Amino acid sequence: MTARTTAKRVFEIGAYVLVVAVVLQFFLAGLGIFASATLFFWHTTVNAIVIFFGSIILALLGWYARVDRRTFALPGIIAGLVILQSLLLFPYHMALPTAVRAISALHAVNALVIFGVALALMDRVRGARRAQA
Repeated sequence: MTARTTAKRVFEIGAYVLVVAVVLQFFLAGLGIFASATLFFWHTTVNAIVIFFGSIILALLGWYARVDRRTFALPGIIAGLVILQSLLLFPYHMALPTAVRAISALHAVNALVIFGVALALMDRVRGARRAQA
């Protein structure tokens, strides 16, 4: 097995892991809201870092494994959306007027977009795998 083949296989597995991490992110947000605010740290910091750096690593693996451009782009898009996710919270944390703070509500919408892109990545990986078989 060549290094590129191994990288492609790790990329494929990583796509599934990324989807699980995004679902876990929703769960951790719920824990922070409904169970204990102390658990919110896992949502805001730990898993967000895992998703961001995981998607960067996937993009690098995809580049090395020479996956097609659309598949290669999806982890990079996720990384960009994670950055946007943090930026959307600035109006809330700065205690701006309510009308401006409403922008922070897009944080939840962006989370759904991240989930959709992660699912699209998983679907492309699965489709490419089926085409090889």
